[in-house]
Amino acid sequence: MSRFRPAFHLSPPTGWLNDPNGLVYYRGEYHLFYQWCDALQIDVTKMHWAHAVSTDLVRWKHLPHAIAPGDECAIWSGSAVVDSSNTSGFFNGGEGLVAAYTEFKKLANPERTTEKQGIAFSRDNGRTWTKYDDNPVLTCGNHKDFRDPKVFWHAPTQRWIMIIGVEQQLYASTNLREWQYLSHTGLKSECPDMFSLPIENEASRKWVISLGGVEYSVGEFNGSRFTHDGPPIQVDHGGDFYASQSWENAPDGRRIWLAWMSQWKYAGKVPDFGARGLMTVPRELSLRRMPGGALRLVQRPVPELSSLRKECLIERARIGGSSERLFASDTFEIRASLRPAGGGSCGFRVLASKDCETVIGFDDVRVVGFVDRERCGSDVTTGVFTAPVRKIDGRVDVQIFVDRCSVEVFFNGGETVFSNLVFPREGARDATWFSSNGSSAAERCMAHSMEDVASYSC
Repeated sequence: MSRFRPAFHLSPPTGWLNDPNGLVYYRGEYHLFYQWCDALQIDVTKMHWAHAVSTDLVRWKHLPHAIAPGDECAIWSGSAVVDSSNTSGFFNGGEGLVAAYTEFKKLANPERTTEKQGIAFSRDNGRTWTKYDDNPVLTCGNHKDFRDPKVFWHAPTQRWIMIIGVEQQLYASTNLREWQYLSHTGLKSECPDMFSLPIENEASRKWVISLGGVEYSVGEFNGSRFTHDGPPIQVDHGGDFYASQSWENAPDGRRIWLAWMSQWKYAGKVPDFGARGLMTVPRELSLRRMPGGALRLVQRPVPELSSLRKECLIERARIGGSSERLFASDTFEIRASLRPAGGGSCGFRVLASKDCETVIGFDDVRVVGFVDRERCGSDVTTGVFTAPVRKIDGRVDVQIFVDRCSVEVFFNGGETVFSNLVFPREGARDATWFSSNGSSAAERCMAHSMEDVASYSC
């Protein structure tokens, strides 16, 4: 197994992975389908829905592929729902799962394609799937960019709602088979998502539209039309968070999502690990009222990840000085409260060696968090990423997940997030504290190695 095979991020046993699809919770299992083909480079004409399940969001078991290409149509991205009232008529008065996906077909003219929406259903907890005989259920002529249906139940109007890209449109159905156009959202993206979220420490909620995990818009939804409160806002400030999708039907009303941890600029060029592609860690979503009144999407790593903590690598009330080597590992979590002082920058260097490092920190002059992967070890995944991060009572909390070829950083409980692929040189495992002026400190610093659960998903 390659040294870049993730230990606790979902990745495919073989082949190629990109967009998450059909995220749904049903009968004690989190289902995660994803775009897959049997190669280390994507072939858009041969995409399947591969399938994994978990009872805890962190230990995944791969099942046989769920929905395969047929009739010259590849199976592109989409979503899944629990049809608990048999609105579709597929379940003989009972209940089951229904998936909505894009049927992608190349036409004789190599410049022409069609993207139509099909459905499939499962009567056995998602283990086997039957395509609906009368697919497609929604078409838009020979429109080239009409894909990625996300379906959810809207209780106030007692009907299913679909948001679909690329010119985002809303449709409604009472049976998942026949769809009526409602409106355009005014937004444009692949892989849209739409859900309501609670506002922390308030009794109210707001609706959110995700633009493929790149940006999000907050507003109101009346069952037919989405009204925006303001312009879209960036979701993740790193280089590798795309095509996010959230789980439907999650217990206790939780809204949890993850994303494909890559980008099309270099997805087929990064080193492979016997397969290509991985997901981010799952994140629980909410909205937070910021000083000044604006709402911000907050992404917290799901607490279930704490079950993977193993050896305590470091536990210190305070770390100070200019530089200190803390431990060596390539699979770990750090939690700390940064106490910037006197300007300059401070933070951690991870996956480091003499000629390799990924730098994570806070710049007290510019008041930004940053991830610098210019010297991460790969000429493909480079760049310096920054975003505003506020100090709260003089501190900046940070949580960092490092998993062999990836780094995810959550500032201030998920207010500002960076997701980045990195491919360090052989032997680059050091984690080091740094302070550019020697005056800053890290308080309540704790790090744990993380359990390798890749065997659950291979």
